[in-house]
Amino acid sequence: MELFTRNHEPSWDRIVHICVHEDNKISEYINENSLYKILVLNEGAITISEQETQRIVSAPSLILLSSRGIVANSSSNADITVVYFRPTEIRDEFTIERIDSGEFENYIGRTIYQDYLLVNSFGCKILPLSLSSHSKLQKTITSMNNELTQQYDGFWPCRSRSYLMELLYYISYACSSFSNNVADTTVSENTIGDVIQYLNEHIADKITLDDITRKFSFNRNKLNELFLKETSMTCLNYLTKMRINLAKVILAETELQIAEISYRVGIADPNYFIKVFKKHTGVTPSTYRNSYK
Repeated sequence: MELFTRNHEPSWDRIVHICVHEDNKISEYINENSLYKILVLNEGAITISEQETQRIVSAPSLILLSSRGIVANSSSNADITVVYFRPTEIRDEFTIERIDSGEFENYIGRTIYQDYLLVNSFGCKILPLSLSSHSKLQKTITSMNNELTQQYDGFWPCRSRSYLMELLYYISYACSSFSNNVADTTVSENTIGDVIQYLNEHIADKITLDDITRKFSFNRNKLNELFLKETSMTCLNYLTKMRINLAKVILAETELQIAEISYRVGIADPNYFIKVFKKHTGVTPSTYRNSYK
């Protein structure tokens, strides 16, 4: 099995180092050293063994793998989706060797560090998934795989990479939320973590404050009071920040049209997106993108 995707058109020798594999068992390629793996356990269970530690993982779960020496075995009724990718699809600098060296831990405050945060959760990380989180992951992976396999137009390499970045962006928030929930936190922090997870899952959707208050049984004042306490901003301002941060990742690393990026981050009107982006960053989306060329 090729662990990359080749362009269907022979005259265009283009390879994207991303592929999706679905099966009822763990592939022999799970220990491929040159790739990171996003493993989504949809049904059944698998056993993960690393050195002398063994753990049984039940569905639905997310497993982030980059470590070598992982031994994984699946049950007979398992349903597994694996995304294989090279970190260099995020940035050319992100070779396995440079990431493993810890070099990018010293880049705090720089843009490259923000991109590094998208991949620094890999190793052998296991997270249980809620049904909504599992649905979000599968939706994004399906969209990415459709681009890889169907190759609708010449933007398929760019668009498939953008879905990978969106997937990693979502996972980075999920990992942070999970870490907060297992720590010794207050009720308000856990509540805000749940709301943030909901915002992360629906970042591309139209979300109103009424939607959030109904789902979490808060009135507006209480919700914003908790958000101001924990994040120093209101709930909807926090959502806007999440959307702008995702837009910045896609703008910097792809050539997708601004209108498509606007839609992908949940802002239907591209002109309004440009206005909001400039308000939060000081520059237009095009200027921001050009600064990376």
